[in-house]
Amino acid sequence: MPPEAPKSILVVQLRRLGDVILATPALEALKNRFPGAKLDFLVEAPGAEAVAGSPAIDETLVYDAKGPASALAWAFKIRARRYDWIIDFLANPRTAVLTALSGALVKAGPAHVSRRWAYNHRMVQSPRACYAAAEKVLWLSGLGVLAEDAPALPRIHLAPRPATPENVVGLAPASRKITRRWPASSYGRLGKLLHDKHGCRLKVFWGPGEKDLADEVVRAVGGSALAIAETRSISDLARELVSCRVLVANCAGPKHVAVALGVPTVTIHGSSDPASWTPPHPDHRFVRIEELACIGCRLNECPYHLECLRQLSVERVLPVVSELLARSQATP
Repeated sequence: MPPEAPKSILVVQLRRLGDVILATPALEALKNRFPGAKLDFLVEAPGAEAVAGSPAIDETLVYDAKGPASALAWAFKIRARRYDWIIDFLANPRTAVLTALSGALVKAGPAHVSRRWAYNHRMVQSPRACYAAAEKVLWLSGLGVLAEDAPALPRIHLAPRPATPENVVGLAPASRKITRRWPASSYGRLGKLLHDKHGCRLKVFWGPGEKDLADEVVRAVGGSALAIAETRSISDLARELVSCRVLVANCAGPKHVAVALGVPTVTIHGSSDPASWTPPHPDHRFVRIEELACIGCRLNECPYHLECLRQLSVERVLPVVSELLARSQATP
């Protein structure tokens, strides 16, 4: 039986841009189910920027603890706010302690983590892999939240999408995990083929520490029309993304930002699982080498020399992007 309806809720997802964005349907579901409750969100500064303007959030608390003393101070600051419910999506050691010390009537966290001692309501995982945004909503079912309370896709409100996007394809070649990074040379060859076949302009996205990777893509593209989009903030990224008809990306933050802005995406999957990270929606496709026995291994280091990425041909990716371009032209 669900607990008594709350008057105040704190949702915790401190970090990882993609995970913050993937939490937005759950935030909207909570606000729709409990419209009279104050709903706050605890997140670090980059994530706070991503959820700016969300109508679901009453107050965003920017977590800035740097060490044990300031983390403990934050725990007591949260306790002083006397939340009825705390929902900890991150469930790392720091957020588990914060939740345990909160004094909340409902302290909810994932049942599968080793820190489940911190929670008196354990959110049970779906028995099969499903899109991570939908899974966060499912985790709330024991609290009375229904799937129909949530939007199908994440949403952020940083930049409006134009009614008629430019004939631009975005390329986002970076990922902090090497097992999710399709070679820059492949992005470059794909870009050249897209320009030659569809007359697309290309926009190569890069952030801090990624310029060399972007330069490698540009060299591989050659003389095709392109723009280099340096993004130093999530707002920068959003403003540049909304003009794209399609984004081709690795399984990383820019892809999740694009989905939440309504930009169609093609995701390259190697070690990552598309069931978890690509929404089941016709505007969002993925490509991977299905016949590899180790595909979707979820490893951060590869014993097979990144075969799933190195052997993924541009010719396999091009038709998927072309199909989305045609769809974006046909869809009003």
